[in-house]
Amino acid sequence: MKSLNRSILVAAAVLLGAMSTPAWSQAYPAKPITLIVPTGAGGGTDVVARVMSKRLGELLGQPIVVENKAGAGGIIGTQFVAKSAPDGYTLLISSNQIAMIPHLYKDSPFDPIKDFAPITSLAMLPTVVVANPKAPVGSMQELVDYARRNPDAITYGSAGNGSPNHLFAELLNKTANIKTLHVAYKGIAAALTDVVAGNVTMAYASLPTVQSFIDTGRLKALAVTSPKRIPSLPNVPAVAESVPGYEAEIWIGLWAVAGTPAPIVAKIHEATVRTLADPEVAKRLNDGGMVIEPRTSAAFGAVVKNEIDRWGTVVTALGSAIQKQ
Repeated sequence: MKSLNRSILVAAAVLLGAMSTPAWSQAYPAKPITLIVPTGAGGGTDVVARVMSKRLGELLGQPIVVENKAGAGGIIGTQFVAKSAPDGYTLLISSNQIAMIPHLYKDSPFDPIKDFAPITSLAMLPTVVVANPKAPVGSMQELVDYARRNPDAITYGSAGNGSPNHLFAELLNKTANIKTLHVAYKGIAAALTDVVAGNVTMAYASLPTVQSFIDTGRLKALAVTSPKRIPSLPNVPAVAESVPGYEAEIWIGLWAVAGTPAPIVAKIHEATVRTLADPEVAKRLNDGGMVIEPRTSAAFGAVVKNEIDRWGTVVTALGSAIQKQ
């Protein structure tokens, strides 16, 4: 009888456990979710976060609070998420900067594979090389020629050491065999302010970030960093037209903290894909020149691994041009 009672208790416990998991996952989310942007306001990652946050919150049934935690080339915000509870209430939206940081810092405070659970990729962001209208260069070829004649006379602003726009610029320096001088900021918005003011010659920034500056003539577009010209700027050449072999693109993705229960990750993934398919959200992203690219969590994880390998090779090739910490 005791054995029978014990068996009944064990069976009941197993049944309750099986029943509680789906019920628990269905209860998520029970409070607002914080979406951390590891860069300053106004950048491409911030734009994507704010465009999709309202609809994503509606689909999940709780508000999405977008919070910028900029600094240290994206490390501060990314590390904050890595140390958060794996409960789905603190998410990270980041560019492929997350795959670059481990190669730039000897003691990186996070591991992009071990510390995060990939949810999905969101979009590709065309990057534009923009300059002050009064800069002594009016095209990418003129920039290359001028920089070769005047090493370090051309300055460029970035969102910080190790940011994608920093690496994109140094990749151009190496590919074109030129020297331009890096000026680091806490965010690309601050860098662009100085380019518009004429304090810095140029910058590499996502199209959504600089579109209005280009449209109003406050900045001139020299080139796009994608392999070919983009439909949004058909008259702006690709860097590769003047510097063969050059290619660099920004993508944006979404992560939870490693250890977040799979049902929660799946729920966020489903809601995010539906958000990206929403006509209003899709229009706003497409109007900004973005290419929407959702993937399964597994496929996105594979992309991250490939990017880590790729940028490791780039950083090694750039060597002393990148100030490793």
